Amino acid sequence: MRETERPPARRRFLTFAAALPASLGLSTLRANAQQAMIPTAPDMEGPFYISNMPVTATLNRWGKTGEAMRIAGQVLSAAEGNAPIAGAKLEIWQTDGRGVYHPEENGDYADFNDADLDMRGTVLADAMGRFDVLSVFPKEYWPRPPHIHYRISADGFATLITQHYLDTAPRERPHRTAQVIRDGSPAVFPAPTIYLTPL
Repeated sequence: MRETERPPARRRFLTFAAALPASLGLSTLRANAQQAMIPTAPDMEGPFYISNMPVTATLNRWGKTGEAMRIAGQVLSAAEGNAPIAGAKLEIWQTDGRGVYHPEENGDYADFNDADLDMRGTVLADAMGRFDVLSVFPKEYWPRPPHIHYRISADGFATLITQHYLDTAPRERPHRTAQVIRDGSPAVFPAPTIYLTPL
């Protein structure tokens, strides 16, 4: 090819760039997968899970003592890091401000008197995958730091059981730990973003 017949430099570069993934054995799918996020790690269910708790705007249903706090976060697809999971169902439970679960038993909502069930409930994410619920700061109990239990489910995604940790920095789980923001009333726990794995 004579020099005058060579394509312009910009066209040569774009042709090279387009061919590069294939030359390296990378597919378009692999390139898109780079936008995925690491799914939120599971954690032990822990004690005293009660299934089928009613949907609520406050976990502190019966006025237990403790520092008032809002839990606010978002549920996203791990396959697409910015894709919200609308309507994700979060079953949340924790201790009160004295480090006590209500009740200290496992079971189903139908097995208990409603007045005996507190510091727990079901929260539904909105169209953007966001959730927000009133609570109190859970007190630690030996040997556990302050923490919140979650069971999160959504159509088309694997159910996740995990925990978030408050005002602590466990070396092995920094991605599930956040500081409570106390410059407003109530204080806010900005829950780490939850990434679910598609089925």
